[in-house]
Amino acid sequence: MNTNVRLKVAYKTPQSLVGEYTRSVGQGGVTLETRKALPLGTRFTFELHAGGMPRPVEVLGEVVKVEPRPGERFMLTVRYDGAEDRSALDAVLQFIFAQEEQNGLRRFPRLPLHLRAREADPRAPFFYVRDISRGGVGLEVDAPALPREVQVGAPFFMEMDMKEGPLLLHGEVAWTSSVPRKGVAQAVTPGFGATFGRLRPDMLQRLEDLMALEHLPPAPWRARVSFGLDAVSRMP
Repeated sequence: MNTNVRLKVAYKTPQSLVGEYTRSVGQGGVTLETRKALPLGTRFTFELHAGGMPRPVEVLGEVVKVEPRPGERFMLTVRYDGAEDRSALDAVLQFIFAQEEQNGLRRFPRLPLHLRAREADPRAPFFYVRDISRGGVGLEVDAPALPREVQVGAPFFMEMDMKEGPLLLHGEVAWTSSVPRKGVAQAVTPGFGATFGRLRPDMLQRLEDLMALEHLPPAPWRARVSFGLDAVSRMP
């Protein structure tokens, strides 16, 4: 039986490739349904192709769990091991940043970034980081409306655990929005953007590492957010 599997996945744009890359790698792995029960230890190479990019981004993985499913099918859990060659990923990132700079719509180019965030209050809804730049971050909220504390001008704080230490990002809410949800009548996806204040040099370096997808957080990626006085009390 073949113990080295190569799987090709196509994306329309480099942005959608990086968005899915950060979502999947941030989870630490992926589950796949197959018709064959591959042995534990089977090696996977995921080829991520994007329109306009000459080379695919390759991500390596290993089958760590196999579960039978009805209908003679199997669910594989593949744990990511990273990539042997970063050159294709770096080329995709450079393309995205160059494209955003050329458009000139924003002061800082954004990186698509998919990870879950939560407030300290367990009753609070989940937040989802959708993009980040050297100047700020964009989030969506898994709720019918934004929490009351998320208002323009409110202090904002976000913390992530990186391999080199915590990444502490502070600033304030700059805008809020409610975008109609596709395919769901009278439903919206609330979101907001926050701009960063003056960050410490070590925090700037960790933010740069995140923007380059280097020295990434250990999976699963998680972030913690706070607003108002709670945010101010946590700021370095």
